[in-house]
Amino acid sequence: MQVEYYFPTQIYFKDLDIDNESLAKKIRDWRDRDEGITRSNRLGWHSAIDMHHRDEYKDFTNALFNSMREVMDKECYHPNLEPLIGTMWANVNEKYAYNSTHVHPGSLWSGVYYVTAPEDSGDLLIKDPRSGPQILDPRRDEKKERPRQLWTEVKYKPTVGRLIIFPGWLPHEVAPNQSEDERISISFNTNTSWQKNKYVKVERKGHETGGNITESTFKNRYK
Repeated sequence: MQVEYYFPTQIYFKDLDIDNESLAKKIRDWRDRDEGITRSNRLGWHSAIDMHHRDEYKDFTNALFNSMREVMDKECYHPNLEPLIGTMWANVNEKYAYNSTHVHPGSLWSGVYYVTAPEDSGDLLIKDPRSGPQILDPRRDEKKERPRQLWTEVKYKPTVGRLIIFPGWLPHEVAPNQSEDERISISFNTNTSWQKNKYVKVERKGHETGGNITESTFKNRYK
């Protein structure tokens, strides 16, 4: 029996050479002077989402841009596109803090970077995005090792200095922190934009719409 596999879901990761002790101190100082916001976080602290505009985090922001360039190259993006960071924020998860299952609408790529990662501080759980396996999963032979293409969940253990990048539409959650120490991470949402003066207009016969038109413009035209 022959088999072929299509439509994989890419998850990229790499280890960055960044001063994480300094980064952790900056994030803790931010937490101490700002009550934060609530999104998917439960019990943990979630910063404002403008981290990529703050000078004290410019080294990480630069590293993220460089990493997104690598992803775009592997994904065969048009060479005149450049990465764009839409939102970026810090997370501080104390004991029992977690993040419920969610996606990041409107983002091509999202991800997480681990600044601190105590043992048992909560895995990143990534879910099978297909609806079918969630509805009915057959009983498997427990004596056989299930091959990767049959997994319905993937766990990534937090590792200091590790950056993980995945599609924004991919469902994921963060397990509760079972350690006595804080886990500190950075999350982000990215897209792409044409580089200045490098927009490429693709001419396709019969596909030129003429642009948007509002109801009022249309009715004024035909008065």
